[in-house]
Amino acid sequence: MDIIAHRGYSGAYPENTMLAFRRAVEAGADAIELDVHLSSDGEVMIMHDEALARTTGKDGAVSDFTRAELESISAGKTKNGIFGFTPIPSLEEYLSFISSRGIYTNIEFKTAPVYYPGIEEKVLSLVHRFGVEDRVLFSSFNWLTLFRLRALEPGIPIGFLFDGMILRNIGREIREAGFECYHPSLRILDAAAVHELRANGVRINAWTVNDEADIRRCSEWGIDGLITNEPERVRAAIGIGASS
Repeated sequence: MDIIAHRGYSGAYPENTMLAFRRAVEAGADAIELDVHLSSDGEVMIMHDEALARTTGKDGAVSDFTRAELESISAGKTKNGIFGFTPIPSLEEYLSFISSRGIYTNIEFKTAPVYYPGIEEKVLSLVHRFGVEDRVLFSSFNWLTLFRLRALEPGIPIGFLFDGMILRNIGREIREAGFECYHPSLRILDAAAVHELRANGVRINAWTVNDEADIRRCSEWGIDGLITNEPERVRAAIGIGASS
């Protein structure tokens, strides 16, 4: 069962920052999940929300600022700024960091409610530039983005993000759509849904799993990956020794 660090090691460090990504690697995560938007000058930037307020305390949206302006803004507000200046990173900076490391990356496209024309091509270009196409997984809540990614890059695995209600027979639909993974909120999963998904050969990466009882339940179900804010807690709960 893969440990996928949600926005990096976001339980302890400012989410979607290079600090959180470095700490996730050090904690022994198998993968890092992150979110992408476009800046006003068309650069791929890492941030969960369209708006900057929650993580930076600054007014405006990612798309209102250039890459250089965003890189001058600290995204440490969720941890009360205790880690000092933790700038908004670009995907280019992240891929440069991760390209020499063995873990894979789940890149979530934030294309709803704001759609960024051309973001899929820009991300693919960076992925190929850094030679990590065999270590990425794309996901989105937006079906249109997923189908566009599949048309552009047939070989890269894709995960459909979903929240809302338990969907019956979703495994067959995901398989027939040509996607490899289902990324549901844990609260909409049950044993029957897991069984149907696995019967259709669909990998399941559930989010956001932080509680020890939930971690153990997912392990019993045979979930493929846990998207978690607490990678070290997951390692302990499933009996993996401390990372070196």
